[in-house]
Amino acid sequence: ADALNDAEEANKAKQEFFSKMSHDIRTPLNVVLGMTQIAQKYKNDAPRLESALDSITNEGNYLLVLINSILDVNQLEHGHMELNKAPFDAVRCAADSVELLRPLADQSGVTITCLMSEGVTVRASEDDIYHIVFNLVENAIKYNLPGGDVTVRVETRGGQSVLSVADTGIGIPEADRPNIFNRFYRVDKARSREHGGSGLGLSIVHDAAALYGGTVTVDGVEPHGTRFTVTFPRAAADEAPETQKEVSET
Repeated sequence: ADALNDAEEANKAKQEFFSKMSHDIRTPLNVVLGMTQIAQKYKNDAPRLESALDSITNEGNYLLVLINSILDVNQLEHGHMELNKAPFDAVRCAADSVELLRPLADQSGVTITCLMSEGVTVRASEDDIYHIVFNLVENAIKYNLPGGDVTVRVETRGGQSVLSVADTGIGIPEADRPNIFNRFYRVDKARSREHGGSGLGLSIVHDAAALYGGTVTVDGVEPHGTRFTVTFPRAAADEAPETQKEVSET
């Protein structure tokens, strides 16, 4: 009975997701079409043309997010996640992911601090690890508070390689934590478009980690905030000395 209820809930969530996507895609698409007409009409009016082009760019980027979310659903549903267990430098992968999110952090007034040990390797697909870091850091920025902090750590603990992302943001209620890795689950059902959120990001993190024998845990941070910790078996090639480096930028 519990399994049946879970399946019904998952199917309901999936239907709600696609219903919301259908509505959400129409809105930016209509804006793009409308702004294109304005750009054509006022092509000799620089201020109006620039404003229309800015709107087209913003709405186009949002459409891309929505389309990628739909593709992520297909990937998860059909098990198309890449499985490539070649060892690689997890520190470099994490650092590259963070750098892509610096502009978002700057815009949000959030400081990102990276504490990374040398020689941390993971036997997995680099693309999948990139998605894990990107999703966790992006969430940590989006759901932070103005002037908040995000701390990204990559280190080894015994026979494990560990990535953690901690923030000083709005936090996740303890009652919601057991469900946050479920597909389509969102803590705030009325979450605004400003924050976006298809309810897929954390399920992708969970599934990608599990694919390579990893685990993901979440806990609160005092006085407020959230820490996600992803743990992988340490790759045999990981013999480099550990020297902690710190990089901090706003």
